[in-house]
Amino acid sequence: MGTRFQAFNWATDTPPEYEAEFVAAGGLRPDVNYRVGATRAPMEMTWEAHYDQVRQNGTSEAYLDHVRKYDAEFGAQIVLSQRPGVLFGLAVLHGPAEGRTTEAQRDILEAVAPDVLAAIRMQDAIEHQGIALLRGSLEAFHSPAILLDALGKVCDATESARGLLGPGTLQVRGGMLRAHRPDLDRLLQGRISAALAGKDSEPADLWLRSENGLLLVDVRTLPRQDWSFGFSPRVIVTLRAPLGPAQAQARTIGTALGLTLAEGEVVALLAHGHSRQQVANLRGVSVQTVISQLRTIFQKCGVNREAELVALARAVMEMGPR
Repeated sequence: MGTRFQAFNWATDTPPEYEAEFVAAGGLRPDVNYRVGATRAPMEMTWEAHYDQVRQNGTSEAYLDHVRKYDAEFGAQIVLSQRPGVLFGLAVLHGPAEGRTTEAQRDILEAVAPDVLAAIRMQDAIEHQGIALLRGSLEAFHSPAILLDALGKVCDATESARGLLGPGTLQVRGGMLRAHRPDLDRLLQGRISAALAGKDSEPADLWLRSENGLLLVDVRTLPRQDWSFGFSPRVIVTLRAPLGPAQAQARTIGTALGLTLAEGEVVALLAHGHSRQQVANLRGVSVQTVISQLRTIFQKCGVNREAELVALARAVMEMGPR
């Protein structure tokens, strides 16, 4: 299951290494963790009586050592909500000093469960609304982008990004973004894992070649909230088809801004997020040639900075033919 098995797990009064030790002890497996093995349907509680039944069939000594280390051998739990790939539950954990849970304690757990579920649903709605708002902003700039949640699963994508997906480039399989070739897919998954861990320092140099031309894939970490259930976008994958939309829009930009077709192509590529070096590589010229062209373009457009030029070009792209 790798590093993407959970988006949110809040265990109180535990040290930072708790989750890593839990996974190492096999705590995700029903044949190891008797709590997982005893899990019932949503809103049905399980406690020591159910754990004992599972433990009669044997349990892992490594897992028992783990729960005893953290004073958590006993307790009670209730699944609040479950759907494919997502489970929310609530549990109280006891050690030998507190003993087994009492009926009164289980009644309290059962009483608070509906309120906790209501809070989960509200947070779920807020996080999904954030996805829609971010996607809308990306759509406004015609940015081909795919958003991934804390599990690395695709949670949304702009229309322009969907148009670039295909059997020869990238596909969404099982909710995950995959490259068509195994070697490229290994690179892509490595970039996604690094971004999920906040270590996305790699340059945007993952190129895919298809029948429709080149596609540059960039994977970046999005700003994180203090905490979330993992539905909020954590990673953004941007797709740049340098010789597709940019070429199609170069004539419109050139006509609107009084530029030659070549100058329009330079501006269109910049407006699509490419650096000056990338523009040079894509057009088969030196970066000094691009810089020289930009001086002329700045004069023609009456701007002093690249950011002003890009904003002007994007306004033209927004109003022009699609």
